[in-house]
Amino acid sequence: MPYRMNEKQFEAVLALDSSKRFDHFIGKVADWQQMWGVKSDEGWLVPLAPEDFEYFPLWPHFEYAQKITDENFPGHKAVEISLEELLDHWLPLFEQDNVKVALFPNSEWTFWCIEPHDLKEELLNEMAKYE
Repeated sequence: MPYRMNEKQFEAVLALDSSKRFDHFIGKVADWQQMWGVKSDEGWLVPLAPEDFEYFPLWPHFEYAQKITDENFPGHKAVEISLEELLDHWLPLFEQDNVKVALFPNSEWTFWCIEPHDLKEELLNEMAKYE
């Protein structure tokens, strides 16, 4: 179960610039050990950026993932991904396939784009603060 969030918090965090949403994502995911990607009947959403690279969007809370995806990619559903699954399965796969990670896209579909190994390092560094 994700952390509780009210509409005011939802709007305030969504209004942050991509750098601050990146920080929010790292902190929440390290703390709650969960995040959300989105998929349809055809599979996971992995768009192609105008710069000609694929990326996998992730959000720190179900509501962000579902509402923002509904606005930009109707027909997709938010799916929980555990931190362990991200670190052990998804990030190595993204590294192998040259897929970047798009952290916390907003309604305008702007986001912080990061290499898989850099995301792993950021998350591990943040998790070390909790030990």
